[in-house]
Amino acid sequence: MAHLLPARRGVLMKFLYAILGLLVLLAAQAARAEAGQLPVLELRAHEDAPPLAPFVRFAKRPGETRAPQLTRILAGPLQRIEGPTIHFGPPGTRTVVLLKVRNASSEQGSWILSTGRGSLKHFRLYEAQGGRLSLIVDGTDSEAARRNLGTYQAFSQELVLAPRQEKLVAIEFVSENSTYMPLRIQSYGSFFKERRANISMVSGVVVGALILLLLNFLFFSITGFREFLWLAVAEAFFALNTVHSEGYITIFFLYDQPQTGVAVEDFIKCGFAASMAQFCRSFVNTQVNFPKRDMALKALVLFAVGVMLLQPGLAAYPAGMRFFLHLSGWLVAVAVALFLPFVGYAAMRQLGYQLWPLFVGWASLALFIIYAAIASMGVFTWLPINWHLAGPVGLFESVMVTLALGLNLKKIQQEKIAADANYARSLSERLEMSEQAKRLVEEKASALETVYSQNALLHASGHDSRQVILALNSAVDVLKRRDGAGADRGLVEMLESSASYLNEIVSTTISGANIATGDSGFVALSSFSGHALVEPLSMMFKTLFAGKKLSLDVRVEGDITIISDKPLLMRALANLLSNSYKFTQRGGASIALSLSGGQAAIVIRDSGSGMPAEVVAALNSGTETRIRADEKVQGTGSGFGSARRIIHRLHGTLQIESSTAEGTQIRILLPAAFATATPVSIEALRAQLKDWTLLDFDDRPSFEAGLAGVEGRVAALTYDDTTVTRGRLSELVDLVAIKPPCRELLAHPLFAADRSEQI
Repeated sequence: MAHLLPARRGVLMKFLYAILGLLVLLAAQAARAEAGQLPVLELRAHEDAPPLAPFVRFAKRPGETRAPQLTRILAGPLQRIEGPTIHFGPPGTRTVVLLKVRNASSEQGSWILSTGRGSLKHFRLYEAQGGRLSLIVDGTDSEAARRNLGTYQAFSQELVLAPRQEKLVAIEFVSENSTYMPLRIQSYGSFFKERRANISMVSGVVVGALILLLLNFLFFSITGFREFLWLAVAEAFFALNTVHSEGYITIFFLYDQPQTGVAVEDFIKCGFAASMAQFCRSFVNTQVNFPKRDMALKALVLFAVGVMLLQPGLAAYPAGMRFFLHLSGWLVAVAVALFLPFVGYAAMRQLGYQLWPLFVGWASLALFIIYAAIASMGVFTWLPINWHLAGPVGLFESVMVTLALGLNLKKIQQEKIAADANYARSLSERLEMSEQAKRLVEEKASALETVYSQNALLHASGHDSRQVILALNSAVDVLKRRDGAGADRGLVEMLESSASYLNEIVSTTISGANIATGDSGFVALSSFSGHALVEPLSMMFKTLFAGKKLSLDVRVEGDITIISDKPLLMRALANLLSNSYKFTQRGGASIALSLSGGQAAIVIRDSGSGMPAEVVAALNSGTETRIRADEKVQGTGSGFGSARRIIHRLHGTLQIESSTAEGTQIRILLPAAFATATPVSIEALRAQLKDWTLLDFDDRPSFEAGLAGVEGRVAALTYDDTTVTRGRLSELVDLVAIKPPCRELLAHPLFAADRSEQI
């Protein structure tokens, strides 16, 4: 039994192969039967036909165009449409299209078969009658094409069918740019209603584009910005493209020149791409902001211009050259459309988000052009396409780009307004500063005039006081001569003491007045008591304070001898007391002098209005020396700064310790302060000064001789502390010491400092 199994297996395999072969044969016969039979599209009177794609069959027939024979077409292989879009693949090959229709209604019906195309290299429409094809529409006849296109605005034919009547329609065409053919069968009402809607849409788009064009020309004439000009040119090309894509240029002007129609289409397409790219370069200023992108845009513009220049001779070129130019036109349009959104996005990120419409407009047009290019070239025959949307999409893009221009102008205007406001504010501040400077100059002049008047008064008072001193000295001499026995000794001493005290006050007052406005940095050191410093100030200010019903308390704690420049120091203290007088409306002020660890401590208090914390900080830091604590009070605001400079010149410190609404307290510390002064001879003093040359100015011959050959720092000793002597010695020596000399002079820091520090 085992040897029978292989034989049975072989018989079974042969049977299976026979069944498979039979199935393949049946499938092939079914395919041939289906290919030989055309599906019938049933029509109903007064109704539009359903989509035609499932009922259309076509065949590609390479070679020259000639009248097709129905039997051969039906006998040959036919292809069906894949997808909802009636597209017959890549252009350039002769295509024969078949469509069988039947009137399924019980009454006669009339319909219009429209191809949706108005520009084809070769077009003929046939109807089958008695097994033969009859030519109905001949697109190669210019007059027939003109009449047909003028009536229907696309190659179309009226279909009139009796009840149950069938009709076979054959279309033979050749296209060099696209085989897309939106075949439709519509009733009369639907067909012309759609044409009117299409005309309205095209009119609206063209009018909108022309309005934008005029606006951009207007903006260009006003602003001179070239981006408006380029956008206007782009919108002009867009308006032409809208009219041409709907077939109006072809229908009325180029119905018998299909190649010229293709050339016009590519010229407009490249012109729009080139002008929009140039607009981008000008508006975004890609040459500065995006140099690499600018190079790409420039190359695309040159490429587009090159394609445009080659279009006038399109009809004379070979077929391969024409196809290449048409493909190049699409490549330029797609490349520009694809590249501009990236530039728009970069511009939005870098130059401001007011450019968002630029990105939105370019992106929308880019998506439509890319999609339309792919669908039109027949790469994917199933892709649906509606060329009527080109107008609205392009208008939307133009509106968005114009909006971006407007928003950018708005931002520029806002920035200009802000800049003008800042400039106006700056001018106002400068004017205010100028007026304040003018006021300060006037106040300074007034203050100087007051100082000069006071100086003159002090000088006059000093001269009068000197007459009194002279009288006192004369009386002393008379008493000394008359009273040889010394009976009036006490009276003589009293008169001598009064004359000496009055002479000291007069010298200090006149010297202080003379150097009040000076700022040479020169110092004349002398030894003087604390009382001699503050009592003249009390005499000067008590009357003023009393006039405002204010008190002035002057106090010296113990015996204090100060080594300093008394006229300068009095001037500094007078400035501070003057401030207290100005800013105090109740209570009064006090000045207290005490000895503290080899330093003279002077504390000035008042019950004035005080100063803000920031003013106190600025005055203490020395960053500002001309500050007004109260703008309501007249003055230059420089008194504190002048006092600070004087105190620092004397190697002291000046600090505002507190300033509140209850009053202000200022502390001054001066070096070289002692309980008593020790007299010393000039020779002993000279011996202690290692780095100085000490000369006696009162011994003029010796002074001038010593001054001639001296090197290093020089100090002069003199009894004369007048302004004239100070001025003369300031040009000859580094420092002056007022006689009588004392050993404590050596303790002052000025004898160890060079002149740069003094200044």
